[in-house]
Amino acid sequence: MSARVRTVEYFYIMVKDRPGEAYRLLSHLATEQVNLLAFNAIPMGLEHTQLVLFPDSSDLLSKAAAGSGLTLTGPQRALLVQDDDRLGALADIHLTQLPQFSRPDAVFSTT
Repeated sequence: MSARVRTVEYFYIMVKDRPGEAYRLLSHLATEQVNLLAFNAIPMGLEHTQLVLFPDSSDLLSKAAAGSGLTLTGPQRALLVQDDDRLGALADIHLTQLPQFSRPDAVFSTT
């Protein structure tokens, strides 16, 4: 597979850092047919976690969140890089493909 670099939108939500919180959110999104391109969980102190969602369709994610009373922050913009899983892949992509997308404030997510 050759590397694929594209701009995507992402959203985030803060949840209590308790077992099952991410599962509840992700399973709800699955029942609403929301496909995620990428996902990230970032601990924010002792009691909260920030869940970062990179949806295939921002509209579907927003509708699913609104229908369940979830408050999302976003959309924000990021670059999504997809390539084969091999040693040095991300370094090669940065050298050959990312200069065309370069911004000092860009967020990179890889899958």
